[in-house]
Amino acid sequence: MRFLTPLVATILLFELLSASHAQEPADAPPAAWKTEIKGCAIPMRDGKTLAADIYLPKNPGQYPTVLIQTPYNKDRMGAVTPDSGEAGRGSQNTYSQFDFDNFAYVIVDWRGFYASKSAMQGVNKRQWKRGQDGFDTVEWIAKQSWSNGKVGTWGGSALGKQQLDTAAEQPPHLVCCVPLIASMGQSYEAYYQGGVKLEAHVERLDQLGYGVSTVVNDNPAPDTLTWRLARKLTYAPEKINVPCLMVSGWWDNYPDQVVETFNDVCAKGGEAARKHSKLVMGPWSHTAIDIAKQGDLEFKNAANYSTKLTLKFLDFWLRDQKDNGFDNAARVHYYLCGEEAWHEAPQWSAIKTQPRCFYLHAQGTINEVQPAKQMPPATDGSSAPEVLTRAFRYDSKNPLPTRGGANLPPLTHGPKDNAASEKRSDLLVYSTGKLERPVALVGNTELEFTFSVDRVDCDFHVHLCDSDGKASYLVAEGIQRAKLVSGAVKLLTPGEKTRIKVKLNLAAYTFVAGHELKIMLSCGNWPRYERNCCTGDDHWDEKKAMEVNVTLYHDAEAPVILRLPAPVSK
Repeated sequence: MRFLTPLVATILLFELLSASHAQEPADAPPAAWKTEIKGCAIPMRDGKTLAADIYLPKNPGQYPTVLIQTPYNKDRMGAVTPDSGEAGRGSQNTYSQFDFDNFAYVIVDWRGFYASKSAMQGVNKRQWKRGQDGFDTVEWIAKQSWSNGKVGTWGGSALGKQQLDTAAEQPPHLVCCVPLIASMGQSYEAYYQGGVKLEAHVERLDQLGYGVSTVVNDNPAPDTLTWRLARKLTYAPEKINVPCLMVSGWWDNYPDQVVETFNDVCAKGGEAARKHSKLVMGPWSHTAIDIAKQGDLEFKNAANYSTKLTLKFLDFWLRDQKDNGFDNAARVHYYLCGEEAWHEAPQWSAIKTQPRCFYLHAQGTINEVQPAKQMPPATDGSSAPEVLTRAFRYDSKNPLPTRGGANLPPLTHGPKDNAASEKRSDLLVYSTGKLERPVALVGNTELEFTFSVDRVDCDFHVHLCDSDGKASYLVAEGIQRAKLVSGAVKLLTPGEKTRIKVKLNLAAYTFVAGHELKIMLSCGNWPRYERNCCTGDDHWDEKKAMEVNVTLYHDAEAPVILRLPAPVSK
């Protein structure tokens, strides 16, 4: 029973997010051609039905189909409303530009959601997988009189995960997938970063009906049976046999995981998936793919970029337009912010970088000069050596507020201005000053430093910002819980020096000449991340919470190193 408990917990969590094949006879075609069929009941293998809306071209015939499987209400797909990003996900622009003259579209409510809510009643969740519903839906479509037997899928976030889970079931008539802002499977890193719970994200998932918080809260450490089973049961890129066009953004919730999925599909998937899958990484947040305006910045060269590729992708694979040039396009497209240009690569691994080390100094400066082994004399002219430390006091009851980043609405997201945060006294700010030459990065930045505190635990949060003298825009961020610095739980000894690394999220950014590269180091960022009581407890408890005094060391034996993944010139 002790073994079954995490297994059952895993299934209860992931039956909503993850995703043998007996089919019932297809319904008889309608006597007259209809361009809209609302509330169609699609039969599943267990006798249940899923509710779907079907949109057909005006001219009778047989057409390829784009299948969209959603937990956000099929009736609201494509609606331009303030929360349609939650309803439709992905790019509203793409949906509005779909070709309704040459494709059929089937939009299905997930089992257990909206018009398909009753289909979950009585289901044995240990045997059922959501991807099986995708299989049954694809094969039902292929049997309809209006179908030419070719089915592709499209959608973002949960809709994207469902595409990958459907593809892993290998329905014979599935031809291609377009999973936006979605990675395959479930993992610890989707709910925790650096050992710190993504509080706002988890709460938002609960509000959307996924009910993940209990299992997430019960498993705060990365190496538990629950997370190992989650990975094993839900991550299977080797089962993907069809080409995938994967789309994500630097301020998306899962850019690192999307790239990992793409790499593994290309390395382990079936032949068509290995040879023909492509990746687009743009300057976008989770609910604003292909939109120029992101946070407080605008990226005009990125507007509609993935939409154009998506339309070509669907034409190439579903309409046999093999002369449209899509297959000759690069495998990887990525946007370099600051430079405001798209770059291409034959694979993600072909984007070569090397660590470029900058040093953060006790004076608050950032440069490429290592701290001297012998401490310099004090700046006031006295004989005492200069103290190469900086310190601050942080109170989690008055936390640093979240301003932008990889968040879901209603939390602010994207590259928001953090200049107001830099004025607080409970954090440290470092700057390069105005750059004489551009500084570029593509990948994960890392900050390594030595610290001591007067508590047994705390968190360290790092903002990487681009300042133009008026605003300080969030480029990337990362966090690390100190007691998990080695991977396993080990409480700090108050006053003892500890070396730590904080990994920032994936980014591609050029700090142009005249701008400042800034680092802001604090002990939190709420409500994006759960607050730390500094008592060693796994989760926040207002009654137990204590302030923490932090000292950072900047000497030659313990330098503060900022490692930027600098692109290697060809």
